[in-house]
Amino acid sequence: MAGKTTRIFTSWSGPRSQKAALGLKSLLEDIFEEGVLVFVSDHISPGELWLQRLGKELEQSEFGILCLTQDNYEAPWLLFEAGALGKKFGTSRVVPYLIDDLPPNSEKSPLQQFQNVRADQQGTFRLVETINEKRENPKPSDRLERSFKRWWPDLEERLAGLRDANRDQPATRSDRELLELISKHVDALWQAQRDSQSSSDLFPSSNELVHLRNLRDQPATVYERTRTLQKELRHLRDLGLIKNRKPIADLPGSFRLDGFFDITEKGSKYLQDFPDS
Repeated sequence: MAGKTTRIFTSWSGPRSQKAALGLKSLLEDIFEEGVLVFVSDHISPGELWLQRLGKELEQSEFGILCLTQDNYEAPWLLFEAGALGKKFGTSRVVPYLIDDLPPNSEKSPLQQFQNVRADQQGTFRLVETINEKRENPKPSDRLERSFKRWWPDLEERLAGLRDANRDQPATRSDRELLELISKHVDALWQAQRDSQSSSDLFPSSNELVHLRNLRDQPATVYERTRTLQKELRHLRDLGLIKNRKPIADLPGSFRLDGFFDITEKGSKYLQDFPDS
């Protein structure tokens, strides 16, 4: 008999952190099937009372993950969410997930009270094990490890792309950059809400919409696998618009779309709300 659903609150700040949070959400829901519900704050509908919904999710969650990068470990809104989670759980159920190596001054951050893991294979599996231990009916360790090894390559590709995008950025900031950062975060709540509403990563690209429409209208379409296509399909999956039956990293060189993917209820509704022009 399946146990109750474990609710996980995933906190992020900035586009790379957001993409990591969405990819991690997909990994956890693939590994635990129906056993977890992962909340990412941008999944709030535009008509909802934003702060009220956020507070409700924080209160109902049983585990917290903080997706940290060089750019966001001092972000006020992320620190607020970390504080709310820490107040509820102490340090036992809040885990900073390190996308980057953080600068030396991060040692003074209040986030240091939590036991972090790196966003690599070993660290991510430690995170998965910790979540499994907190579940009402945990998976046997051998099954957990097999499932993780099956689905990990998709998140690994996602994380590698995020690090590549950051490789040319300096690890430290000048005094001017630090002053600009402080100025930008004076009104933390307003900034966080504005960023969440304007983030382009919450919507499929024009190419991705073609794939989504094909899955709905021409599901027998044959695709040739490319890295770009895999990235687009992962994004659709991370947005919850499609569901893959096997890891996207394992797609054959040529495949029929409906042989590996299903459009979700959310995906169908999205196409209804945004019909072809």
